[in-house]
Amino acid sequence: MTTTPTTIARAWTDDYLDLLNYARRIGDQIWYDELLSRLQDRDRHIEREAQFSKREHLWSSFDEINRRMLDLYKQMHMSQESMKQRLRDQLFELREERVRISLALRKG
Repeated sequence: MTTTPTTIARAWTDDYLDLLNYARRIGDQIWYDELLSRLQDRDRHIEREAQFSKREHLWSSFDEINRRMLDLYKQMHMSQESMKQRLRDQLFELREERVRISLALRKG
């Protein structure tokens, strides 16, 4: 599941507002002030969450490609020669996709 920046922003803000209200209700002024400070610096925190979510999605895709490639290698091992070229083509496409994901992960 890919989380959009808007979804992340809403969830993050809702969570912090709930915590802020709770801190006020229990009378914890220090915690209240810390939460208020984080809410004021909201954009930076949300950007960090969005980056984390994006990396998590990329790693999940990378892992899925690896599983599919392993499955194709097993199929190649057990296939007749006439099927192997089709499997090689699929492997090549998966390798290209994996490289694209690797570059995105390195870019950050």
